[in-house]
Amino acid sequence: MKNSRSLNILYLRPTAIFGKTNGLQLAVSPRVWSYVGDLSDNPDLPSYRGYADLRLIMGWTKGLQLSTTGRMGDDGEHGTLQFDLSYPLMKLFSGDLSVYLYAQYFTGYGESLLLYYDRSDNLRFGFALYR
Repeated sequence: MKNSRSLNILYLRPTAIFGKTNGLQLAVSPRVWSYVGDLSDNPDLPSYRGYADLRLIMGWTKGLQLSTTGRMGDDGEHGTLQFDLSYPLMKLFSGDLSVYLYAQYFTGYGESLLLYYDRSDNLRFGFALYR
């Protein structure tokens, strides 16, 4: 097994946003992709990562947001869910500090290209510069 892998995809992700600009919003963002290049190192990758995902984001532009992304392998198995919760720290500190308190939970397959075929469950906490 190699110690590193790379993956190239070509994708399209339209987004529809429902709600008021400064109020509660729901964003629906499907993504479809095609694998570009050689998959010889991991030829069964589409069975675990598939060709599409769906992301839903609920929250306020300048406040708390919850994002959920779901993906299914191309054979209808090997599902994946990821939840991202973020809160802008500029609410706590006056100013334009663009840093977010961040929590993420991942469960499923394909989080890592080295171990895409292994199911994993991960919980992370930290800071983000972008959401």
